[in-house]
Amino acid sequence: MISSLICALVLAAIWLRLSARLPLPVRGGLAAALVVWSLLPFPVGLAGWVMSYLSHLSITSGLLAVAAIHHRLRGRYWLPVGQLRAVCVMLVGLALFFYPMSLGSSYADPYALGFGDILFSSVLLLIGLFAWMNRAYAPCVVLIAAQGAFYFNLLHSDNLWDYLIDPWLVFWATGWLVRDRLVVRRDVRAARRQATTRAGEAPRPASEPAGSRS
Repeated sequence: MISSLICALVLAAIWLRLSARLPLPVRGGLAAALVVWSLLPFPVGLAGWVMSYLSHLSITSGLLAVAAIHHRLRGRYWLPVGQLRAVCVMLVGLALFFYPMSLGSSYADPYALGFGDILFSSVLLLIGLFAWMNRAYAPCVVLIAAQGAFYFNLLHSDNLWDYLIDPWLVFWATGWLVRDRLVVRRDVRAARRQATTRAGEAPRPASEPAGSRS
């Protein structure tokens, strides 16, 4: 049930992004209908079909989908851009450690660490503590939520990695970081051009003294 709910939220977030030009009541109503349709039992429900092709999504995907839905419906960021950037950096960093080694780049098997390894949980705790000290609270929430869901066995998997990341989430986080870097560079160039334009403006002539006109 939790996996279907996460999938439904992700689909709703995608729909709200694609339908940005539609009126808000229409977008919100269709997003709610999409969630209901996704939660219906298989084979009627959409979530069952999506997960059969794309596999199950992580707890982190569900959390980010909730933040995206809030932004699209309310028009303001529930998750600040800096916090979202920190989450994406953490996810890509975990993926760079996990996926290459899992695909055979090393004899070590990081997936085995997800079956309750104390060292792995301690490393995640240190990452969360470091994020908290740097006021990056969103990564802390992600780590706590994922480990809490893992403790209560809320997903189909019994491995902590499947609660933290999934391939589609990593692709999205990587694309978001690339887009964020391009946007930052564009804004910096625009600010420099504006500053250069202001600096190159000719000084305005002084106002005429009173009584100079006939």
